[in-house]
Amino acid sequence: MTIKLNALINSREGIETITDSAQVAKLSQDYHTFSPVLVPKLEGKVGDIVLRPANEAEVLKVAAACAKHRVPIIVRGAGTGNYGQCVPLHGGVILDK
Repeated sequence: MTIKLNALINSREGIETITDSAQVAKLSQDYHTFSPVLVPKLEGKVGDIVLRPANEAEVLKVAAACAKHRVPIIVRGAGTGNYGQCVPLHGGVILDK
């Protein structure tokens, strides 16, 4: 992980964190696989970490930390889209609930 990401992780005390690479890879995807156009464009794109804030204050804390450390943030929601909106193009934090 990068120095920026390590600094961000240290600032996220109390927020549920997922770092297991298999789980992060799973949560880096949506149903874009329905599209033969999107599959090659999004292949291999994964986030670095998943954070699951429990409330609005934690969402703001994550967003502020990402901005401070210039780490991309991807809002996943339920991951049910099929256009690749929640696929992280440049790594970063996946914000999931």
